[in-house]
Parts: sequence; C-alpha cells; structure tokens
Amino acid sequence: MSSNPLEVDPKRDAAIRREAKLLWEADGKPDGGPEAYLDKATDLISIKGVPEGIPVENLPPPELADVQIEDPRLQENLGEFPERSTDQGDQRHFPVADRKEERELMNDPSTDAGQPGYAQIDEKQEGP
Repeated sequence: MSSNPLEVDPKRDAAIRREAKLLWEADGKPDGGPEAYLDKATDLISIKGVPEGIPVENLPPPELADVQIEDPRLQENLGEFPERSTDQGDQRHFPVADRKEERELMNDPSTDAGQPGYAQIDEKQEGP
C-alpha cells in the first residue's frame, strides 16, 4: 500500500471496499449497501494501515529499554541561592560560564579574601 492517501492505489482501494463490506454486514446489511460505509472504512484503513518502515540503525539493545540515560552534566551542581543553606556543602557558589572559568576564578589570588561578586566585610573596621 502507498503511504500517501491522495495517490491512487488499487490495493488500498480494495482494502477500503472490503472493510466497507464488513462494516455493512456487521450492521445487518441496511439499505444503501457497502457504499454508505466507504467513509468509515477509509478512516479505519488509514488508522490500521502500517506505513512502510525505514530501517533504523544503532538502536540500543532491548535489555536497556527501561534504562534511562542522562547527560552527566545534568547532575553537576549548577549553583545555589547565596546566603541560604546549601545541600551541596558549605561553599558558596556563584555563576560561571563553565568549569574552566570556575577553576581559574578559584585559583585567582585576588579572590583569596572571598569569592568574586560578594562584598566582604572588613572585620577590623569598627561600626559607627
């Protein structure tokens, strides 16, 4: 059968006529004959018809059908709200473009007093 319903296909037309006759007989052969069931039969054949498959390569083995595989980057800590209790440790996190930039910032001597982007309180300074 052709996968395009607009193309003339003798096999498809024969299947529609056969289905229309089965529907007509199932309804007790009312007046109008099988031709009255052509629309329903066309819909049913469209649903039942199986398009020709395209071969698929590199499918995972069937035993892995229930195993969900996620990108490992999804499990990395993408940052937390500052000044809130953290579930990833006591270190404060700040947004960075990537892990390389994070390592560079963490090894930067100018950040020894704290992390970039956070105001540091000078403990020696006395209040008003």
